[in-house]
Amino acid sequence: MSEIVTTGGMTRRKLLGVAAGAAAASVLAPHVARAAFPSEPITVIVPYAPGTTDQLVRILGQQMEKILGKPVVVETKPGAGGTVGATLVAKNAKPDGHTLLFAVTSVLSVAPHENKLPYGFADLRGVAQITSGPNMVGANPNAPFKDLRSLVAYAKANPEKVVYGSAGTGSSTHLAGEAFARAAGIKMTHIPFQGVTPSVTAAVGGTVQLVFGFAQAIWPQVEGKRLLAIAQFGEKRAKVIPDVPTFREGGVNFAMPPRVGFLAPAKTPDDVVEKIAAAAKEAIGAPDFVAFAERALAEVDYVGPAAFQRGLVEEDKTFSTLLREIGLAK
Repeated sequence: MSEIVTTGGMTRRKLLGVAAGAAAASVLAPHVARAAFPSEPITVIVPYAPGTTDQLVRILGQQMEKILGKPVVVETKPGAGGTVGATLVAKNAKPDGHTLLFAVTSVLSVAPHENKLPYGFADLRGVAQITSGPNMVGANPNAPFKDLRSLVAYAKANPEKVVYGSAGTGSSTHLAGEAFARAAGIKMTHIPFQGVTPSVTAAVGGTVQLVFGFAQAIWPQVEGKRLLAIAQFGEKRAKVIPDVPTFREGGVNFAMPPRVGFLAPAKTPDDVVEKIAAAAKEAIGAPDFVAFAERALAEVDYVGPAAFQRGLVEEDKTFSTLLREIGLAK
């Protein structure tokens, strides 16, 4: 049988061959493109003013550069409790792994429930958890309690007489105080301050009896005998403050460690996320990073993409419920 010739002079067999080749190329092209990651420098947005968090990720990024073969550039974009930087990544960044967010997970699990924001929980995905606090509770040495059990007993006998300070209404430290009170079955009085440092100063001075916050802010005051260490928020004792008991050790079934890690636009491909996470997991073992984390009282606690995302989903549910209960949900 003779070949059918098209008007362009191409036989039917050749035409089918070209079409098949084009179809195969269209299927393979996305995989070829993603296999090249990273193809350009990786930008990490830290949504806070320069300080411990951006220094931590800069040192981590130096190690990840060696693994990934491309520069890792860290930019601080502070504002509105971290939501300015989070918005940049969630709504403006291409979902290709070249722009990441490095932040406390509350920018995703808390902030969208409190305020009307350009992004929501579904706009970002977990890549890798790097640290888990630790957060802790400090008490003024003149308070009528010296440890967690006596604090709970006093608060039950004297409802609302225990006064605690936080970094502001709706802040993660405020929510930690409210969540603890519910778990312990007590009622306390909250006084908000403009940041963690003023709230710690108030506790040292006796304006408030308790303060909730990162160990970096509270532990130096404990070492200086200006505050007492009451409890830490982890599931287990943090290596950086091993002498401070957990809430569960003190008889309260409660844990709420603040988690810090990499987040990416929700549509970032799985294989890209896995490659970034693998690089981060390897990088946290570098001596420079380990030494800085210890000095900064940051508990290195790596969690991979799948488990990190599951934890984010549970955290989102917890804070959504808590914010509704205390009347701070938008």
